[in-house]
Amino acid sequence: MLTLIVYPAAFGAPTASPFCVKAMCLMKASGLAWQPEVSSDPRFTPKRKLPVLSDGDKLIPDSDQIRDHLEAHYGIDFDEGLTAQQRAVSRAVIRMVEENLYFILVCNRWLNDENWEVTRRALFGQIPKPLFKFVTSKIRKQAIANVNGQGMGRHSVQERADRAAKDLAAIETLLDGKPFLFGDTPTAADMSVVPMLQAQASSPTTTPISVLVTENATLSDYVARGVSAMYP
Repeated sequence: MLTLIVYPAAFGAPTASPFCVKAMCLMKASGLAWQPEVSSDPRFTPKRKLPVLSDGDKLIPDSDQIRDHLEAHYGIDFDEGLTAQQRAVSRAVIRMVEENLYFILVCNRWLNDENWEVTRRALFGQIPKPLFKFVTSKIRKQAIANVNGQGMGRHSVQERADRAAKDLAAIETLLDGKPFLFGDTPTAADMSVVPMLQAQASSPTTTPISVLVTENATLSDYVARGVSAMYP
């Protein structure tokens, strides 16, 4: 049986990481037999991150690579029914939320001291207590360096919110009254977007971005539909 290794449940989601939630949505949509395995210690995984899919003697890290593996080896099409143009838009939307909104989420969880205390317990609570503070502080230091190197960490909270608002407006426009981004049925883009929006909305402390999602009826209703339809 396929095994998907993910972080523990947190922030109102079945796992703390939106990429892990995305992978769980992919597994559910695949129709394949699978089981989750919870871990708080990704240090010994291929990329030292989760999710990781275990398929026989293969370990497939990264949610995008997991999707590629499922499509290539099991003949699954997570964008079934979409036109070539819609598939192109789907790819662009996925990159928007995973390469922009995600780093805003990292800033909210890792740079905000109050949110960080919740985040470190949610992600790394299984690390032995004698190592917990040392290991998590080291991981946080690296995460902050990464987000500063990427650039998002150099912006103010309001500047990040202004950027996020444009992405959220694009998602709202793309929905245009539809239940999901491309119609009545969730596709791969929804499996990326819904977990990312849900993660933004469930911030341990109220942030400008959590307000943008929770107080927008179109987005909050979309997230609720996505959770109901796609989450395991």
